[in-house]
Amino acid sequence: MTSSSLSVAHLVSSLEVGGAERFVIDLCYVQKVILGIDACIVSFGKETDKLVPICNKLDIKVFIVNGSRFKKLLTFNNVMSSYSNIHSHSPYPLKFLLPLFFFKKPQHLVYTRHGAHPFDHEGWPKIHRMLKRYVDEMTFVSQEGADIFQKHHGWVEKSISVIDNGVNLLSIKQTKHNADNVRLGSVGRMVELKHQICLLRAIKRLPEQYQHKIEINFFGDGPSKEVLTCFIEENLADANIYFHGMVSNRDDIYGVIDALVVTSETEGLSLAIMEAMAYGCLTIASNVGGNSKLVEHDVNGYLFDYDDDEVLSELLIKLVDERHLLNEMGAKAHYKIKENFSLESCANKYSKLYS
Repeated sequence: MTSSSLSVAHLVSSLEVGGAERFVIDLCYVQKVILGIDACIVSFGKETDKLVPICNKLDIKVFIVNGSRFKKLLTFNNVMSSYSNIHSHSPYPLKFLLPLFFFKKPQHLVYTRHGAHPFDHEGWPKIHRMLKRYVDEMTFVSQEGADIFQKHHGWVEKSISVIDNGVNLLSIKQTKHNADNVRLGSVGRMVELKHQICLLRAIKRLPEQYQHKIEINFFGDGPSKEVLTCFIEENLADANIYFHGMVSNRDDIYGVIDALVVTSETEGLSLAIMEAMAYGCLTIASNVGGNSKLVEHDVNGYLFDYDDDEVLSELLIKLVDERHLLNEMGAKAHYKIKENFSLESCANKYSKLYS
């Protein structure tokens, strides 16, 4: 089957700002423009979601599945009749669509897990047992994610593969790091799993003269924001800390920071880390999931044990004292992504699964 005869509909829970959602948009664009695949996105979110205008700008077809339950199932049934491959990037759409699959199975169903969360609660083990008969290909973005999924759900007889995420380097311009302060960025949902409080605790540990030489920029939103703001009010009232909310333009994120800090408890293959590295930003990341596959300690960034704010604070002091590392290690970070994580290579691997 040639690329021109392939068609795929990508399923997402929403088109709000998130690493997996941004990756799906980039993947869909490369599949459409470079590989000649008829690709679209099916979102179970809202027409007002922040990433919908970006899809429109890139001329990516978007189907919004909304309305009553019957209307949602009918809308998706029409999509399923038009596309030979259904590629879900979240378990939530599949959970909703299970009743439809009892009557009509997609021609070819690919299920990708972007995180390492086991989904072992609230009926998910039963849901995954039922899904197993309908999924043709299961993929993960990290080996840790695959291992955790197999431990909890045991799809040993299914075709399972690990496909690295990729970055579209054509749309990225490397950043130069010449600001007076060391500008740190935290990108992602403000939820307990992302554990951004660890970064704030590390800042609190710093001597006052170092606190004033560091700027922290939070990009994202979520239920943990209140915890973060309370900690700042009580402990870091004079620190340079800014909340930017949900920002969709990547230039407005990675173009204005020197280093990305990732404090998550679990990660797949973090798109935020890949994008930051592509922009030439070094990353300081918790040593979990696929982070060590991207970040080479003391080469293009730094790794620290999860929740170890003491070591994280020491690394921040190092960046302030040795500012030359920002550009030197940032250049190595960019090269790592350029040589190993191109989006076109990733898209080709998925195309082989489709056909």
